[in-house]
Amino acid sequence: MNTYNFTKICMQDDNSTMKVTYTKSQSNFLQSCVAIGSLAASIPFSVAFQYLPHKPVFIVAGVISGVSTALVPLASTIGYGWFVTARIFQGMAFSATFPLAGSITANWATPYEHGVFIGLLTGNTQLSNIFTMPISGWLCSSSGGWTSVYYVHAGVSLVTFLLFLLFFKSSPKEHSWVGEKELETIGKGKVAKKTSRPKDLPFRHILTSLSLWACWIASFGDLITVQLVSQFNPQYMKNYLDYDVLSSGFLAALPIIFQFLTKLSSGIISDWITFINETWKAKIFNTIALAVAAGFFIILAFIPQEKHLLAIIIMICAESVMGCNTAGFNKCATLHSQQYAYFSMQQDSEAVVGPLTSIHHNSVHIKAKNVILPLFEPSPQA
Repeated sequence: MNTYNFTKICMQDDNSTMKVTYTKSQSNFLQSCVAIGSLAASIPFSVAFQYLPHKPVFIVAGVISGVSTALVPLASTIGYGWFVTARIFQGMAFSATFPLAGSITANWATPYEHGVFIGLLTGNTQLSNIFTMPISGWLCSSSGGWTSVYYVHAGVSLVTFLLFLLFFKSSPKEHSWVGEKELETIGKGKVAKKTSRPKDLPFRHILTSLSLWACWIASFGDLITVQLVSQFNPQYMKNYLDYDVLSSGFLAALPIIFQFLTKLSSGIISDWITFINETWKAKIFNTIALAVAAGFFIILAFIPQEKHLLAIIIMICAESVMGCNTAGFNKCATLHSQQYAYFSMQQDSEAVVGPLTSIHHNSVHIKAKNVILPLFEPSPQA
């Protein structure tokens, strides 16, 4: 899905082996139409994750992603509408990513490892950009041109999904590499699951939960900034700071590397901290991820064009602290929704809804935001 964010700066280059010219509005729509696909697929994937095993559902998304990406160069030669269609299908495939992250965390993480699991799994957005930006810069500058970016990404996508098909199991109980001792550790303290997944989502709780609206606002603010950075980092490096295509690819990936490291460390730190309750930890990390990042972006807007190094440093700071969202609304969503984590994470990714209100007899009510977090084993700390 990220391929066009970079190739747009070399597709219309006069030196391109296959130059494609679009108006500014057409180019902007090619960037935004993936959101149409993602939103359109959110309900079908929600239904699929509700009624079907999660593994084949995600495999279908992987096939859609790989095939649609491989067809982009052909679609661009046939016509603009076909290019838009391919991009929409890329967005549809992405819609399945975060539900699976929620499902894996709910099924595989111990009650006190949700932070590190969410950090690793939602870090897919950073890891993909860390790969895409420099590789795309190199490929665009090579004899293969911008079309090779799509062929390479399609190939990598299909190979990684093949590995997923071979090794992934939805539950630790199904995996031959998980021993009895590890299985006991993973399941210890969790709320017992029902033998079958409930068929109806608690929509009434979703629409009346103050927690939902708090997380909706946080995820919306976070994701519009993530999209801004993802879409315009290469352009900022090339058109504003005046770096060449190859350098723009590597420099655009640099802040994202630091953001990924922050995501991992914030998840680990959040799990490690036990003297602060979950509500305050979520508030602190959300404030760092959103308010502190906003401050750095405001500063970046006033950096003169000739101050290249300073601009890159401020951008690294701004994007790095955004990684603290792992320990904020993302972690809250999985702790909060438990068996509905696949759905709550999807809505976080769509910036539409946050964690669900799944109330159990051992839930801990935290007054500050009226958040209900099923903390599995209530402790005096909580």
